[in-house]
Amino acid sequence: MMRGGPALRRPVSLLITIWLAAGCASAPPTASPSTPSSAGPSLVGASADPSASIGTTGGGVAPGSTPRPRDSLAESPSPGPTSSQPSGPVPSPSPNPSPSPNPSPSPSPGPTGGDEGGPLPACAYRDVPVVGDADTDWATTILDTTYRLPADFMPRDLVDTSKAGMNGGQQVSAAVIDDLRDMHQASIAAGAEIAVRWAYRSYYFQTVAFDHWVQVDGRLLALQVSARPGHSEHQLGTAIDFRSADSDKAPWDYPDWGTTPAGLWMAANAWRFGFILSYPKGMQAETCYGYEPWHYRYVGRDLAAAVHASGETLRRYLWEHDPVARLP
Repeated sequence: MMRGGPALRRPVSLLITIWLAAGCASAPPTASPSTPSSAGPSLVGASADPSASIGTTGGGVAPGSTPRPRDSLAESPSPGPTSSQPSGPVPSPSPNPSPSPNPSPSPSPGPTGGDEGGPLPACAYRDVPVVGDADTDWATTILDTTYRLPADFMPRDLVDTSKAGMNGGQQVSAAVIDDLRDMHQASIAAGAEIAVRWAYRSYYFQTVAFDHWVQVDGRLLALQVSARPGHSEHQLGTAIDFRSADSDKAPWDYPDWGTTPAGLWMAANAWRFGFILSYPKGMQAETCYGYEPWHYRYVGRDLAAAVHASGETLRRYLWEHDPVARLP
């Protein structure tokens, strides 16, 4: 991917102006957690939720530009009332990461044997409600420029990333914590320690972020650099933007974070711990978003191993293995 100048930055005053103009000066509405279920995630979802909600999505990086975070603001507000930016120095990794041995497998949702989904559709900006319950089917929920989450969806079991022994101030689903802890420890052992830059983001936050980029760049370009509300994997509570632990520098402020020790280690090892790179380089026609070497989605070790072995992007794998992935 060609790269241009440094990532765009906007003063905080612009954000405040946009925030007020959007009528967001008051605290965000409280989302209603989904009803708990004892059923684990499955590749076969239940019937689609017919309720509609405000939503649009985006992705990609303009040719010749430095990758930017699709789902965030250049100067971002806190992603929720209980979240904050990471703070404080963390240990520095050595410059030569090495692959870690395979960790022992842990139970995780995986594909249903013999099931076949539909063909991978072209990227299109639609608002089809996600199939199934994203709170229990978090690993196999298809969330792209077509499928979207309801405005009131919020994972019922969000916990702080400090529970994984990492920098705190961000939230993820509790299902992520154990493997996130193991992956963090392995990255330290390899001399390529990772840290969390962004994790869960609410529908409310995503609305502010997308509106910001529309006002800054216009809707057409905003669709290429920011996810529409309801279409961001971060709302699932299982997607994380990682950074290098030896610096507070945002991963999108590097020419290519994927070439750093932490980025290289993640590319080689994240799948072993249940994490899949959502938007690999050169695959925008399939993923609908540009290259983001920092953005990983947790799907569990079994499913991550299957996706890794297939050589396919996560979006293609989920579409082709989900028998209920059909467009209306």
